[in-house]
Amino acid sequence: MRFPAAVLVLAATAFTVVVDETSIALLGPSVAAEFGLGDQIRHLLVTPFAAAFIGTLPVAVLLFGRVDPRRAVAPAVCVFAGSAAAGALAPSVLALVGARVAQGAAAAVVMTCVLASLHVVTADSPTRTRDFALFSVVSGSGAVAALLVAAPLATVSWRLCFWAVCAATLCCVAGWLTVGSESSEARRSQPGTSGSSTPWRALSTTSLVNAVLSASVITVSFAVQQDHGWSPAETGIGFLPLNGAAAIGAVVVSRFSARLGQRFLLCGGIGLLAAGCALLGVVPQQPAAILSATVPLGLGLGIALPLVNDGVLSGADSRPMHRAAALGVAQQIGLAVGAVIAAVHSPVALGVLAACVALWAATAQTSPSPRR
Repeated sequence: MRFPAAVLVLAATAFTVVVDETSIALLGPSVAAEFGLGDQIRHLLVTPFAAAFIGTLPVAVLLFGRVDPRRAVAPAVCVFAGSAAAGALAPSVLALVGARVAQGAAAAVVMTCVLASLHVVTADSPTRTRDFALFSVVSGSGAVAALLVAAPLATVSWRLCFWAVCAATLCCVAGWLTVGSESSEARRSQPGTSGSSTPWRALSTTSLVNAVLSASVITVSFAVQQDHGWSPAETGIGFLPLNGAAAIGAVVVSRFSARLGQRFLLCGGIGLLAAGCALLGVVPQQPAAILSATVPLGLGLGIALPLVNDGVLSGADSRPMHRAAALGVAQQIGLAVGAVIAAVHSPVALGVLAACVALWAATAQTSPSPRR
C-alpha cells in the first residue's frame, strides 16, 4: 500500500505553495529596486495573489466538483509551475502582477485538489490521523523554509525564487504521477451521502487556529527583525523551535489520539495555543523570551491542525472538493484576521485573541468530537 507515499507527495505540494506565498514578502526590496518602485511593491505582489486565491475557490468547486480530485492534482500543479515561470520571466511590473494573479488562482485549485485528495486516499486507512499529522507538519513548515531558502536566493536574484518554486512543483508532479495513480487504483471513490451537513464548528475552529498562527508569527517576525535587527534567514532559524514543537505535537496526535480521544487532544492543543498567544503579549521583548513563547504555540499547532483538518474533511466522500474549498476559505479567513490583530501591535489584542481561544477550548469539551 503506497498511501503514505501519496500523503508525503501531497504534503510536499502544499509545502511548495506555502513557500511561494510566504517568500514573496521577502522579495519586495529586490523587485522594487529593479523596477524603480517603493514600498507599494509589497502590496502589488501580495494582494493580487490573495484576491485571486479567495476568488477562485468557489470557481474550483464549480469546475471540479464532480471530478476525482486525484486526477486534477497534476494538471493544476503544472499550471501553478507555469505561472511561477511567468513570474520569473516577467519583464515589467504589470506582467509580474499578472503572474501573481495566475499563481493565486492556480494555488487555490492546487490546494483544493490536494486537500480533497488527502481525504480520499486516507478515508479507509487505519493510519488516517497519523497521515493528517504528517501532512500538517510538512506543509506547515513551508513558512519557515521560505525564510531560510528564499532569503539567500533573493540576495542573488528575486527571479531565482520563482524558478525554484517552478522546479519544486514540477518535482511534485513527477512524484504524484508515480504514486498518485496507484492510490487511485487502490481505492476508487465511493458514492457518499449527498446530504452530509457542513461541519461549521470544525471550520470555525480552523479559522481560529489559523488566526493564532498568523498573529503570532507576524508579531514575532516584526519583533525580532524590526526591533532587534535580525535578518530573514536568522528569523527562520529562530522559528525552528516552533517547528520542532509542532512535530512533537503531531507525534502526540498520531500516537495517542486513539487512547486519549480526539476531542481531549483538540481541547489541549487549543489551550496550548491560547497560552502561547497570551505569553507573546506579556513576556519581555527580548528575542530569547519572545521565541520561547513559540514553543507552546508549536505544540498546539501540531496537535490542533491535523484534528481540525480531519474534522472538516471527514464524511465528505460525496463532495470532497466542496469540503476542501470550505477548508481553504476558513484557513484564509483565519490568516487574515490574525494579520489584522498583528497589525494592531498591541498586547491587549493578543490577550483578547488568547481569551477567545481559551473560551473555545472550554466549550469544545461539551461539543461533538471533531471526527465526523
